[in-house]
Amino acid sequence: MIFRISCLLLCFLPGLSACATPDTSSKGPTPQAWASTELHPNDHRWYSSPWSESDISHTLSPIKVNAVTAFNAPVFTLQPEKRFQTILGIGASLEHSTVYAIRKNKSKAQQRALLSALIDPVNGIGMNLFRISIGTSDFSDGTLAKTPTSHPNGWYSFQDSPDSPFSIQRNRELGIIDTLNMALDVGAASNNPVRFVASPWSPPAWMREHNSMVQGGTLLPEFYAAYAQYLRNFIEAYADEGIPVYAITLQNERQFEPPAYPGMVLSWQQERDLLIAVYENFHNIGGEYGKDLPVKIWTLDHNFDYWQQAIEQLDSFTEIGKAHYVDGTAFHHYGGDSSAMAAVHAAYPSKDVIFSEGSVWGAGNDNPNRGYQAIIRHLRHWSTAYLSWVTMLPQQVDEANKGPYNKLGVVGPTMIIQEKGSSTNWYKTPEYWLMGQFSRFIREEATRIEVTPETVNRIEAVAFTNPNGSTVSVLSNPHDLEQVITIGANKTYWQLTLPANSIVTVKW
Repeated sequence: MIFRISCLLLCFLPGLSACATPDTSSKGPTPQAWASTELHPNDHRWYSSPWSESDISHTLSPIKVNAVTAFNAPVFTLQPEKRFQTILGIGASLEHSTVYAIRKNKSKAQQRALLSALIDPVNGIGMNLFRISIGTSDFSDGTLAKTPTSHPNGWYSFQDSPDSPFSIQRNRELGIIDTLNMALDVGAASNNPVRFVASPWSPPAWMREHNSMVQGGTLLPEFYAAYAQYLRNFIEAYADEGIPVYAITLQNERQFEPPAYPGMVLSWQQERDLLIAVYENFHNIGGEYGKDLPVKIWTLDHNFDYWQQAIEQLDSFTEIGKAHYVDGTAFHHYGGDSSAMAAVHAAYPSKDVIFSEGSVWGAGNDNPNRGYQAIIRHLRHWSTAYLSWVTMLPQQVDEANKGPYNKLGVVGPTMIIQEKGSSTNWYKTPEYWLMGQFSRFIREEATRIEVTPETVNRIEAVAFTNPNGSTVSVLSNPHDLEQVITIGANKTYWQLTLPANSIVTVKW
């Protein structure tokens, strides 16, 4: 059964509005459209007994766009003259567990082919932004490095004691440096430059109250300057390896100290004071730190429901004349909803808001944060990026994964999964294709443009103008039935059918 709603009109000319009489003759080139559909979203059987790719009805599959001579209201109107944020990128993470799975059993050529599937905008899905960890994260296993760690689960920083040298040697031994360089090379070769955003899960243990990276208490104030230098050392060490870091956050989920992996609580006031130390170090205020590091500094890096803290912190920076120290506020989706980003943007429109962590499954569901439909809302709420968390795991999910999210039913299926044992093979889950509906078509430096209304009958829409002049609209259909919609551009109208439980991209 097909549920028909002629509900979407994308009108490009300022003179054509919802109340205008349209010219219904077919003119101009027909837009192209592609669809991807969900299949058993967030089902642990994608690890244990996966479905075949042929079972997924649409995998960035072209769908028909037909000319029409009439349509009915309601109308979504796209207004390109009303422009909003510029997009930094769409991507995922290259933390250690993902790097391990990318490298497992594979030659360099096979690793490169896998990264091309993620990064290449023509033959892959065109992701250009990746989050990496400063030291260890909850998805890692430092025991696999040749250089030993003091913690039985392998949690490590880049400086084990105040007297030891700063070193990224473990990241070399774990293959992280090689994989990040390969990602940069794939991006350059496919004309899709890759950027990295870096976050720490903990400072070195000796900088914390209880001398531990796990349940170690907060960062001691006397080490703010030392930690700022530590972060400088990281930026410079990666640069020496050919890996530029675009932006950093100062603490992953700064209001959460987990019991089983590194994490730390910082109040917004503590983070403010630390950020001041980091900014002044990076920009050589006082002339004692070294060359200027043009690295963006994002604050918070935690859930939507801490948005009021973010505003209080920005208020404080403004009061002391240091608002320019902060480049943006980063958010996760494990509490609250993305309207929080719009609230922070409304209070401080010159500051970016960035969605920096959160995986989703399926096209859409009752959880406002856990379907790809949520990405549409995040982008409409002013986010300049979307970053999924953990790109790839092996079927044996506890390999290279010492955190608590290493059991079936606890960790959700990643976009791509490495086959178990000695196999070199890997496979794509539906989330790979759903992600591609955004990352392949919304390019870096795209500008969001207005769509009104934004939602009709739970179908959501967002639209962008790309730097090359193309325009894309991404739509969601969370219904179990197909939806027929009408699309118009330049007084020419088309009709297409959104498959059930799908994300669809239309491109002019």
